[in-house]
Amino acid sequence: MPVRFTTPGLGGQNGQDVGAKEWQFGVAYRRLTADKWFVGHDVRADAAPFGKPLALDINSIDLTLRRGLSSRVNVALTLPFSHGVQTRFYADGQSHSVSARGLGDVNLIGNVWLADPLDNPTKNVALGIGVKASTGNNNATDDFFTTAGIKRAQVDQSIQLGDGGVGVIMQAQAYDNFSTHLVGYLTGSYLLSPKGKSDVQLVKSDGTGSGIFLSVPDVYSARVGVASTFWPEHNVMGSLGARIDGIPLRDIAGGGDDGFRRPGYSLYADPGLSFAIARGTFTLSIPVRIGQNFTPDLTPGHPVGGDLADFLLFAGYTARY
Repeated sequence: MPVRFTTPGLGGQNGQDVGAKEWQFGVAYRRLTADKWFVGHDVRADAAPFGKPLALDINSIDLTLRRGLSSRVNVALTLPFSHGVQTRFYADGQSHSVSARGLGDVNLIGNVWLADPLDNPTKNVALGIGVKASTGNNNATDDFFTTAGIKRAQVDQSIQLGDGGVGVIMQAQAYDNFSTHLVGYLTGSYLLSPKGKSDVQLVKSDGTGSGIFLSVPDVYSARVGVASTFWPEHNVMGSLGARIDGIPLRDIAGGGDDGFRRPGYSLYADPGLSFAIARGTFTLSIPVRIGQNFTPDLTPGHPVGGDLADFLLFAGYTARY
């Protein structure tokens, strides 16, 4: 499932959204560990490379600078960094770890609240559109272990720093106060990737290219739930909802559907906590996986399935100036 894509925060309903002529700086951390190989809805360790366990450990940090152009309109620039490690068995019959680290795909997004938050503090909807650059390396290499020795080859798509294409990000968020201390929220993001395939090939067990090129797929993510303020003096909120992340079988535009991709979705129960103090807000969310489905892509013979995390860890801090 997506490892480089984030969704918009729940700004607005707790009074911490950026205002006119204000700056907001945010840092967001995500931890993902996975060691179960799924095909369809089921764990299938035998379908992993060489039928052996495979593990992912990915740590990401996003730095976001947001500028309020008015009380309704803001622009956000995000610089993502990640360090991903994949551990699996290779053709030499041993388990080895490979990694990739560095800057990912930078994105710039403009957002507009449909109503002025100053006049509508209890409910609102925001729409956003932006661009994702191809600044992240999608051709990172590391040691590849074959029966003939060690060579350099591309690391797995799951830990590459970028996807190799420019994309259009469309996002939305909404909130509605049901009562003084209870609010419903909805957020969603869709990355539209016009480029069909990258110039990176799926690597065979001998470390050479397979002739199958990696797709630059569309990606989507959404969250829905309710949040409750249980310490109003400090804007402390707890939330509970659902989260879904996925890659569609076919892209909206651009083609490349017959390249290598891992289509499917992962569904999470999504508890969270936020704590506001002065002009800053701390957030913590630990989504727990409750459902999944990895489906084959459109070209017969491609490897099917992939690793999924039992849970995710998100932590963040934003401050207004």
